[in-house]
Amino acid sequence: MIDSVLFEVLMDNSPDGIYVLDNKGNYIYANSTYIKMVNMTISQIMNYNVHDFLTTKQIDICISDIVYREKKRVSMFQDLYDRQNSNIRRHRQLVISNPVFDDSGEVCNIIAFVRPLHTMNNEYHRASLNESVTVISDQSNRLEGNMIADSPQMKAILGMAKTIADVDSAVLITGESGTGKEVISEYIHKSSLRGKKQMVVINCASLPPTLLEAELFGYEKGAFTGASYSKAGLFEEAEGSTLLLDEINSLPFDLQGKLLRSIETKSIQRIGSTKLRKVDFRLIAATNEDLQALVLDKKFRSDLYYRLNVIPIYLPPLRERREDILSLTLHFLNYFCNKYNKNKLFTQRTLDLIQQYSWPGNVRELRNFVERYVIMSTSDYIKIENMEGFTQGTLPKHRQEPIQTQLSDGYDYAKMIENGISLEDHMNACESAYVRYAIQTYKSSYLAAEALGTSQASIIRKKKKYSLE
Repeated sequence: MIDSVLFEVLMDNSPDGIYVLDNKGNYIYANSTYIKMVNMTISQIMNYNVHDFLTTKQIDICISDIVYREKKRVSMFQDLYDRQNSNIRRHRQLVISNPVFDDSGEVCNIIAFVRPLHTMNNEYHRASLNESVTVISDQSNRLEGNMIADSPQMKAILGMAKTIADVDSAVLITGESGTGKEVISEYIHKSSLRGKKQMVVINCASLPPTLLEAELFGYEKGAFTGASYSKAGLFEEAEGSTLLLDEINSLPFDLQGKLLRSIETKSIQRIGSTKLRKVDFRLIAATNEDLQALVLDKKFRSDLYYRLNVIPIYLPPLRERREDILSLTLHFLNYFCNKYNKNKLFTQRTLDLIQQYSWPGNVRELRNFVERYVIMSTSDYIKIENMEGFTQGTLPKHRQEPIQTQLSDGYDYAKMIENGISLEDHMNACESAYVRYAIQTYKSSYLAAEALGTSQASIIRKKKKYSLE
């Protein structure tokens, strides 16, 4: 047995923050690394309940509550905010929270391991993703829509978004395609007093002019051929909410005047109607073109441009905020591994290439890239020699070549070595597969242990280690 002094030394030398909760969420242990992370003293944390972090707005979601409710391990990213100013994010951290059960099968304790995202190296990245990544379904929007901001530019943008959220001034968001204009619009909307209602979105380039007008303003029965009933437009649907006009640079010139009147009077007139209808909405417009240049070319009304450009926000391309690339990559990898029930890992060489690449399609391209490789790679270890060709939807050339060196046991050792798979990685993969087979075959951890010549406790530990069902 390890004595208590040695145990304390071992825990305090861990690079991860470690804490233990009782069945009510009270702290009963925290190592020195975790104490420093939350900027508290040991006496303060021992008088704390995990829900106190919600009260002080240091966190926006309590992962432990999910563990208590679902009775299983949960791994999630979590934002930790400053104790004195909840608008200042200290860091984003990965929390792996594990339940400990009593004899009746109830959660009696939770032990959690915490590491800030910016300190995660490739080895920890590999270890954490071998855990069962559990994200409860009602949190999926948080993963999809949450803005990741490690670069100074994006931190400043999010600060501005928070500031302007509760005013109704028009916002004009500009930036290249794929930079996240709709995501930042959603962030502004959700941060506002209108955030309880769903934001209404339309892409102005997606419809021909006649249909676009009908979609925006609605129409009365008989207004045109085929109008067999009256229909409210998107302005009316945005009552009490936010209307996002994406790619507003594509708005037909003759429709721009009607849009201007609606913005200024906060009223709309359906096609085929003489009645003005008052509408309470907040307008956000987004464009991937320079509207000022379109004004000079007489393709966009200057009065509408100035009416839209009350609060301008420019989203820089991903190549100009490289500090965000790694965080976004890990975020998407975590999300898609969970979505498709995969355990995929990028090698360090691949992560280096991802961070060096220019990403002309910006965040959308990076997201699609990660999803493609999570789905299509034939190995759990994703290795890319260069970033050429993947935009055509192909895997790297060496992945498509026929296997020439496959040995009788089914493993292509040359490819494994080429892909940087260590001996430990391979041994863990083999052990996981062998234990999984025994559990599925014998339907009992006791019988599986007997068949494999080991103890039941060992099988249970390995089930937890490899997240086997």
